[in-house]
Amino acid sequence: MPVPCRRALLRAAALLPLAKPALAQGGSFPSARPVRLVVGSAPGGAADIMGRVLAEGLSAAFPRGITVENRTGAGGNLAAEAVARAAPDGYTLLLIDNAMIGINPVMFRQISFDPANDFTPIAHVGDFPFLFVVEPSVPATTLNEFAAWARAQRDPVLFASPNPGSPHHLGMEMVAQRMGFRVSHVGFRGGAPAVAALLGGQMRVGSIGLPPIVALLREGRLRAVAISGPERSPLAPDVPTLAEGGLAGLSLTVWFGIAGPRGLPPDVVRLTAAALQEAMARPDVAQRLSAQGLTPRFMPPETFDAFMAAERTRWGDAARAANVTVD
Repeated sequence: MPVPCRRALLRAAALLPLAKPALAQGGSFPSARPVRLVVGSAPGGAADIMGRVLAEGLSAAFPRGITVENRTGAGGNLAAEAVARAAPDGYTLLLIDNAMIGINPVMFRQISFDPANDFTPIAHVGDFPFLFVVEPSVPATTLNEFAAWARAQRDPVLFASPNPGSPHHLGMEMVAQRMGFRVSHVGFRGGAPAVAALLGGQMRVGSIGLPPIVALLREGRLRAVAISGPERSPLAPDVPTLAEGGLAGLSLTVWFGIAGPRGLPPDVVRLTAAALQEAMARPDVAQRLSAQGLTPRFMPPETFDAFMAAERTRWGDAARAANVTVD
């Protein structure tokens, strides 16, 4: 008998309501052992915070608990590869993001997983925006003023981001293309060194995530001309969105979702998605995420599947246009 395709499994899962999850009986999922949530970044970053907050929020639905495993390297590829090779039983999950499924397959010359076919989408869980910032000597307080200044420069404007090929990097490339100015990227090993270069005067422009620079904005040490997401952030309420700055329809975030290996059974998808939906509806979970600049946004499996397909195209096209490659 042929193995059902992923979309058929997702359709079957979607027919089962995302009601309050009932624990499986007789030692079946999720009662047999702890669930492992693999995160492709180091402890303390946005992905790690998202994973750990969700793991704690899910504790009521998973009697053996959820352990967060930080598997760093290759921009998240090592984490994705580990989950793609895992047994499709629900006990190994991935905190997936737009870099893993859209950017890395273009940026890295070789990866050992297929982002379109090797994962079972379970739920979109949240996102966070980044800020387009300048140091105080740049004569711009709005996105249009910044674009006009950048167009007037003889050379492409150097800008800092946490690392090459990140959404922060490609987001600035998209803005520059839309607004008609030239940029040249300088990648750093994380947000902290990128911010240090801005504060030290080595860089004048940056594309940096929230919330590490909120205090610097309040102190006037950096100035934000736009925020990348679909709405203003309560952490920086005075910073307008890209759409408010004149780029209608453009919204760019780093997003996170939960996925499992290809072939995850529909009942496992349903139970896990329902548990996530319930956990994310809790005020304490939402507050902990929001305090870190993360916005909880739940999508059920089929909606998340379609969303990921569109994001593979969008971020893949952006990576090709930026001509970013890693051997």
